[in-house]
Amino acid sequence: MALAARSSLSSARASFARPSHILRAPLPSTRMGSSSSTAASSGSSMSTEEFKVEDRIACRLDASAGGCSGMYWRTKPDMNASTPGQGGDWPRNGTVFQGWKSVANPGWVRVDHVQGYWMPIEQHGKPVVHFDK
Repeated sequence: MALAARSSLSSARASFARPSHILRAPLPSTRMGSSSSTAASSGSSMSTEEFKVEDRIACRLDASAGGCSGMYWRTKPDMNASTPGQGGDWPRNGTVFQGWKSVANPGWVRVDHVQGYWMPIEQHGKPVVHFDK
């Protein structure tokens, strides 16, 4: 019985496809934060930073060096701002997405996603976002 359950779990994982809607909607130009916003005035690392479509770069997630099969999106450039309640909507290793390296938040990528997510470039000193050329 346990073998059958394990087998069906493996086949369920193998048949799970990454959601096709992830990172497909381009954003024309997004301005993050503001000098008068509560986030900026409370000492947050967010500042006014413009991200233009023509400046997007290709990124590939691979967190396997740290033993992870993927990584949760971040709602802001902060390691403690992960969004674990997303169900299956988080990128697995091998996911390719578009984004921008942040100048105001070094070590972070602003993901071109309708929810305005962020992704760290490294976790525990190991690269997780790779820039494909």
